[in-house]
Amino acid sequence: MRPLSRTFAALAAVAALAPALVAAPASAMPAVTLTPHGLPRGADVSIPHLDGKTVVDGAVRLKVKAPTVRLLGKSGTAYIVGTANSSGGHGRIYRITADGTRTLLAKAHPYETLLAGDAATVVTTKYTASPKSTISVYNATTGATISSRVFKGYASALDAQGDRVLVGSIDKAQLWTTTTNSVSVASSDGGYIGDLSADVVGTFTKDPYDGGCTEVRRISSGALLWRSCTEQVAAFNADATRIATIGIMSDGIGPGRVDARTIGGQHLGRYQVRAGWIGTISFETPTALLLEVNAGHKAFTARCTGAACERASDLSPAQMPKVGG
Repeated sequence: MRPLSRTFAALAAVAALAPALVAAPASAMPAVTLTPHGLPRGADVSIPHLDGKTVVDGAVRLKVKAPTVRLLGKSGTAYIVGTANSSGGHGRIYRITADGTRTLLAKAHPYETLLAGDAATVVTTKYTASPKSTISVYNATTGATISSRVFKGYASALDAQGDRVLVGSIDKAQLWTTTTNSVSVASSDGGYIGDLSADVVGTFTKDPYDGGCTEVRRISSGALLWRSCTEQVAAFNADATRIATIGIMSDGIGPGRVDARTIGGQHLGRYQVRAGWIGTISFETPTALLLEVNAGHKAFTARCTGAACERASDLSPAQMPKVGG
C-alpha cells in the first residue's frame, strides 16, 4: 500500500506530458471548489504528515532543517524523511525517531524514493544520462543495502512489498524479486503507478498525445478493473477499492482538479481549485481524500468525502514545489 503521498517522480519518462485538463464525462458530479475561506474547519489530519517542515503525528512534532523536506512514511515508531537542498541536490533519506535521532539510510532524491508498503525497505531510483536507471533497496531500519539492479529505459520504482519491487517504464511494468534478482513482466504497457499489497497496476496503453488511454489491472491475473482515455490514477486507497484521478495529461506543479471514483469507475466526487493547483493527493481513510491545496496566496489541506469537503489544516502561505535531481 502507498500509505502517504502521491508519488511525484513515479515515472520520469511518461511524466513528460504537458499540463492539461481534459473535460470529464457529463455524468460527473458537480465540482466542489476548494477556497481558503469557503470550507468549514474540520479535524486536523489524523495520519503522519508534514506541517511545513515539521513531522506531525499526534503529539509528536519533529522539526526537520532542510530547504526541501518530504515525509515518505512511518516505519515502526520512526519516520522516513527525505531532504534536499534548495536546488534539489544533495538528497538524503533519513530514519528519524521521536526523540530526533537520525540514521542515514540512503543518498537519493526524496522525490525519487519510496517507502515500501510494509515499511521494511526504502527503494531509490537514480537516473543517468543514458537510457538506464539504477534501482536500489535499503533496509529501512539500518540503511544496509539489500539489492541493486540497473534497468533499461529510465525505469522507476513504483511500489515495493516484501522482496518484490514494482518497476515502471515507458513501455512496460515489471516485477523485480530481489531475493532471486529475477525480473518478470507485469504488463506490456507502460506502468506509472501501482500498489503491490492491493495487487493493482496503472498503465498507459500508449502516449496519451497519440490516443493512449490508462488502464488499471490486477497484477496477478491481468484482469481489467478500470479504463479511461481522459483521466489517470493519482492515488489508490488502502485496498484499491477507490481511486483518485486527474486529467490524463496533467503534469507540472499539479492539477487543478481531482475526481474520486470507485475502482470500477463510479464517480463519487469532484474537487477543483480555480486559481492555483493541488499538490499531494492521498487517502486518509478508505473513503476520505486529503488534498494539499495551493489556492492563490494561501495553502491548506482539504479533506473530501463524496460531495463534502472541509479544511483539515490551518492556512499558510502558498509555496511552489521544489523539484529536481
